[in-house]
Amino acid sequence: MDIRKLQYFIAVAEELHFHRAAEKLNMTQPPLTQQIQALEQELGVQLFERNKRQVRITPAGSVFLEEAKMILSQLGAIY
Repeated sequence: MDIRKLQYFIAVAEELHFHRAAEKLNMTQPPLTQQIQALEQELGVQLFERNKRQVRITPAGSVFLEEAKMILSQLGAIY
């Protein structure tokens, strides 16, 4: 896992929309979706529930969101 994936995850969790999160990150939606799927596989847990109309964060995703924010905050204090 790298910092970039944490940033991608946080953007999607805050926007609850892959296209808007991709725009916020200055990237296109398909690579963002692929990175989130890779993160979910790496963690072995589903972070988002998706359908054609909606993206919702799962309970595991909510816990991971707090941890991801804390990690990035701590790294920001170092660099």
